[in-house]
Amino acid sequence: MDTQTEVVNKKKTNKLVIVIILLVIVILGLVGYICYDKGVFYSKKATTSNTSKKENKDKHNSKEESVTFSDSELEEYVSYIKPVSIGPSELLYNTDSVNSENLSMDKKIEYIGSYLYGMHTTSSDYKYDIIKEADVKNAVEKIYGPNVYQKTTFNLGCADYNLNENDNNYYSATGCGGTTTTMVSNEVVSYNATKTKLEITTKYVLLDGMENKLYKDYDKTISVGEYTENGDSNEITSYLKEFIKNNKDKLNSIVYTFESDDGVNYYFKGFINNK
Repeated sequence: MDTQTEVVNKKKTNKLVIVIILLVIVILGLVGYICYDKGVFYSKKATTSNTSKKENKDKHNSKEESVTFSDSELEEYVSYIKPVSIGPSELLYNTDSVNSENLSMDKKIEYIGSYLYGMHTTSSDYKYDIIKEADVKNAVEKIYGPNVYQKTTFNLGCADYNLNENDNNYYSATGCGGTTTTMVSNEVVSYNATKTKLEITTKYVLLDGMENKLYKDYDKTISVGEYTENGDSNEITSYLKEFIKNNKDKLNSIVYTFESDDGVNYYFKGFINNK
């Protein structure tokens, strides 16, 4: 009888041990899970960092997505950077490169001279050319970026424009004139665009109307052909445009760079003249 009782007690003890072991396992499991959840066994910061890196990478990639521009939009951007000049402008065609951040305010205005001059009016006595200060400010900030404009004196190719603060305009004595026999055509041939950067490549050619020769350089030392037609200015313009299209490999190029912070508004940052 004692032996039988001993066996029963032993079985009870074994069951108790098993229960205790199972409880310990459950407790250890719960503790392990809590520690894991709290990041005791690993760095949750590292996981967050990896997630942030992925988000930043996705954000970066979205900014680098290609953006499409129409031909007219590209031509408009190029037309902004066009100084006033009777003939080809040395500021463009005889300059290696420009960084807009290094330009003084008067030089910023000179580089957009043709665009800005289109806003001028003439005084009633025809003594002065006038451009409203608001128009100058809007043009500068449209092309170079917000909060860039500063009051200044600038030149548009034939005369200085001075600020009349009482009338809030810039004025210059009229009398700008002159003739030239040299024409230039500067045509868009390609572009690359993302939400942060727009690069426009143009090719250009110069026509000396006296010699009827076409040149690739501002100094007219390298001839690339002859003009054999006898047309008016519109016909010459069409001829030069077609010549550039068919002779791109012979010509020098200008690469304009515009940058954007919002993927919508692109501002002029500079150009490189590959001559």
